[in-house]
Amino acid sequence: MSFVPSSLFTTESLPERDRFDAWRTLFSAHDLDADPQDFSGSIETAQIGAVALRVMNAAPQGPGRSRPQIRRDGMDGFVLYLSQHAYTVETERGVLDVPAGAISLNDLSQPYRRSRVPETDSLIIALPRSSIAALLPDEDALHGLLLHGGSGRLLADHMRSLAANRHAIAAVDAGHLAQATLHMIAACVRPSLEGVARAGAPLDAARLRIAKQYLRSHLATPLRIDAMAKALGMSRSQLYRLFEPEGGIARYLARQRLGAVRAALTDPLERRSIGEIGAAYSFGNSAILSRAFRQAYGLSPRDYRASVGGA
Repeated sequence: MSFVPSSLFTTESLPERDRFDAWRTLFSAHDLDADPQDFSGSIETAQIGAVALRVMNAAPQGPGRSRPQIRRDGMDGFVLYLSQHAYTVETERGVLDVPAGAISLNDLSQPYRRSRVPETDSLIIALPRSSIAALLPDEDALHGLLLHGGSGRLLADHMRSLAANRHAIAAVDAGHLAQATLHMIAACVRPSLEGVARAGAPLDAARLRIAKQYLRSHLATPLRIDAMAKALGMSRSQLYRLFEPEGGIARYLARQRLGAVRAALTDPLERRSIGEIGAAYSFGNSAILSRAFRQAYGLSPRDYRASVGGA
């Protein structure tokens, strides 16, 4: 019988001077707050279908992800963290106190920082975004969520059971066990989503303002959602959700570009042709610009420029 694949990394066999650098390289997705002196650590990973289960023992450390780092590596997905020690997690929503034995959930595409604590059989579950998005209506609301109480304890017990039996999980059972784990996570976090959504409304408004500023400063360049998401430290799904009230990102950008064209046509000092103005704001040809402009303002660009000049 074959079992789920697993791997072990430990600093024990390395010279002391190289241990922290090797550990930091392994965790390159995070900026580690730790004392390099006398650092040691080990982490074992078992891949159970889409679920990566990790058991970690290490000197005190505090991992974090900043917006510049998120823009650099573009990593996505979610991490659930169960520690035997109390700690804090700082996100853009504020600082969350996490008691020992509770689970914190963080989105790798959003900034956060955990306080420094020892890693004593810490349990980590890493999940791809797609696996959570398939079960929950708004996975962007999960960042910084604290799972405790009855449902949190159930999930913590499940994580401990997975860790205790990780060497005995048959490969043939991995897919079913991963699905059961994902459904348990969804069931445990769903009751908290309504409250998180209310708390996140002001933050979403601020994110939307920042995203709109980004688009207005890139009117002359083609829209690339991946590049925009990476530059802003947001996920694609988060951007799409933020712009739903605007009719979508493309529609909002089109309105801004048409407004910029109209402003240029109104400017008496503007000497460029209509075609040159349209090309400057990513309209492929004059016919596309004319059709969109007429639909928005009731006149062709030429007639609009003439009417403004006449006035």
